Amino acid sequence: MQNISSKDKKIFKDMKQCAQDLGLKITDDQSDPGILTGVSTFEYHSYSMGIILSYDPSIKVTEVMMQYAELPAEKLPALYELINHINNHLKFNHFVINSKSRILMLLSGIYVTNNFLDKEEFKMLLGQDLGISHTFMPLVLKLIFTDKTPKSIMDEFYATKEILPLNFSTSDWKQETPKMAEDQPFILHGCSDKPVIPTHSHGMTKLGLPEFLINHQAFGVQQNGDLIGHSYKYFKKPENADKLDAIKNGETVRLKDEDLSANVKYPPFVYCYRRVYPEFEMVKQAYDLNDPADVDPKAWFVQIYVEGDDFALTDDYYKYGIK
Repeated sequence: MQNISSKDKKIFKDMKQCAQDLGLKITDDQSDPGILTGVSTFEYHSYSMGIILSYDPSIKVTEVMMQYAELPAEKLPALYELINHINNHLKFNHFVINSKSRILMLLSGIYVTNNFLDKEEFKMLLGQDLGISHTFMPLVLKLIFTDKTPKSIMDEFYATKEILPLNFSTSDWKQETPKMAEDQPFILHGCSDKPVIPTHSHGMTKLGLPEFLINHQAFGVQQNGDLIGHSYKYFKKPENADKLDAIKNGETVRLKDEDLSANVKYPPFVYCYRRVYPEFEMVKQAYDLNDPADVDPKAWFVQIYVEGDDFALTDDYYKYGIK
């Protein structure tokens, strides 16, 4: 049996703190056998779920398991079909149905490196799981309590996109109207539905800056919004005007986390900033452009992408929404 070290306990303590930061209460925790686990719950108006956090020191993996209610046996074939459709949209998380108990679960996890939990990454994972539940559990409930087929449910799902402001509450998921603050005089739009559109800004043009866009799946909607906010603060500084001019003239400018924020406690990513045009599928999807000629002639657009993510530079990646 794996011995539980003080470092392992610290990692698990950080996991629980991340859950508490998102409004989740840890009701029980234990270590058996050699795996640290904690239990929480989440109540929504149409369903509830148990949340199990676990850390296995032997393989250095943190896992989050969202556990829902037992599914009716007569609906299992259709549910398997629906879950298969849903899982095609998920990258780091996936739904499974326990073949014996018929309980639906959402599984996700991240590796721990250097005996250090990246708390922001783990909170993002938890937030994504809650968002996935909010997005897809209504489809599961619709299949259970109506006569609709998986195909008809997914067709309805594809036909609508729910755009939410970035500053949503993970405890009650109430939608709020986006508001501009003094230190952020523009609006950010992110998408909680799937297929999704890129996270993007509105209002930068009036400030003499480009509108910024970033692939939704880069860091998740909340952190993408934070990155756009840091980019705004960086490029509005007079001493960085030459870099903005370089982007406007077709160059790609590369920045790191340490360039954008002094509070960096992990190896920084390299962010690439390049000019894109209304004909680019990413811009059309973000701003719902049927005709690029409809764009404000004063507006121009800058795509932010992580160095190495060349797939995010292609039109095909954004067509019909990111899945």
